[in-house]
Amino acid sequence: MSGISNEELVQKAVITADALASAGKLNPAQSDRFIDFVIDETVLKDNARIVRFRNETLEIDKIGIGKRAAVPKAEAKDPGVRRGVNTSKVTLKPSEIMVPFEVGDNFREVNIEGDAVEEHIIQMFATQLANDLEELYLIGDKLGPSQPEGDLVEGGSATDHVKDSYLALQDGWQLLADGGNIVDAAGQNIGLSLFSKAIRSMPTKFRRNKAALRWFMSPDLWQLYLEKLSTRATTLGDSAAGGGTQGPFGITAVPVPLWDFQPLTVEHVVLNGTTPVALKNAPVSNLVATPDDLGGTPTTPFILDTDYSVDEAAGIITRIGGAIGDGDTVKATYQANPQLILTHMNNFIVGIGRDVRIEKDRDIFKGLNQYAITAKVAVEYEELSAIVKVRNIGTGV
Repeated sequence: MSGISNEELVQKAVITADALASAGKLNPAQSDRFIDFVIDETVLKDNARIVRFRNETLEIDKIGIGKRAAVPKAEAKDPGVRRGVNTSKVTLKPSEIMVPFEVGDNFREVNIEGDAVEEHIIQMFATQLANDLEELYLIGDKLGPSQPEGDLVEGGSATDHVKDSYLALQDGWQLLADGGNIVDAAGQNIGLSLFSKAIRSMPTKFRRNKAALRWFMSPDLWQLYLEKLSTRATTLGDSAAGGGTQGPFGITAVPVPLWDFQPLTVEHVVLNGTTPVALKNAPVSNLVATPDDLGGTPTTPFILDTDYSVDEAAGIITRIGGAIGDGDTVKATYQANPQLILTHMNNFIVGIGRDVRIEKDRDIFKGLNQYAITAKVAVEYEELSAIVKVRNIGTGV
């Protein structure tokens, strides 16, 4: 695909107004080109393992040795043992997503691009789909964070909340990394000491090849690190000030554009009496508590200092009473302090179904063309023990 622009790639994937098949299903070659485009538009291009599938679930075989294989050798004597291999599977369960949109006749006719604007719009939605997928891969959480309705729906309420059903489709890498090796920075600011703790928390067998390791973090967290380095009166400081520094300890850093500096986090917490409950992160900010069964109906959140209290610095929520009953479970959605992940570049797994559909229909009564891009996606890690997650990083330099 070298030498082909993203726009050409989309066009070659037959995402044009005139060339859409009536059935809407792309043929294998078209589907592969579309998937290439979706991946090339994100930071995943060179930092994830892309698996294409057609089944409802996908199982990836893992094989390894695990323990010592060598044994002492005695002259003319059978050692009496045989070593085997460990096998296991990583299962990906895809979720189906759709990008529905419409292009009205009047808009198409009066727009300066004329009929060409329709193809331009289609390409824009394909690019937005790539961004939306990266967001799901990163911060997806099946609990479903609560969001102001207006953040998800045009004209929605700015105060009433709904469950973000899109992010609830899959558990993303930030959440899945909780099953790996955890380093609690406890407010320590980003720096070489923290990076060193992360490396030492990874099992030795996974860190022998540093060229294959990657630091994944938000662009703002990476900028804080560069700012800290730039204040040093050294060659490394000068390099950081010029933006040319390598990653800490020879490991490549990958700032992920859609990774928020203080990522959105959701927990379901049982509140008994007035007993304080510790959240998994501290400090926290902008915590909103809603019923745990929050759905698509706009709902007024519980009232801070009437129904519950929060100690943001300590990451503690406490029931006061009011609308929260004794023993109730609440959905706590908040912003956590910065995080970073250390792992192998191909430990991220992205599953994308080959049965991609790009369908077009006509609403003659409204005078518009309707489109829908449909695909199936899944996200996982291949090896959880090869992940280090650093959380609760300080927000200073």
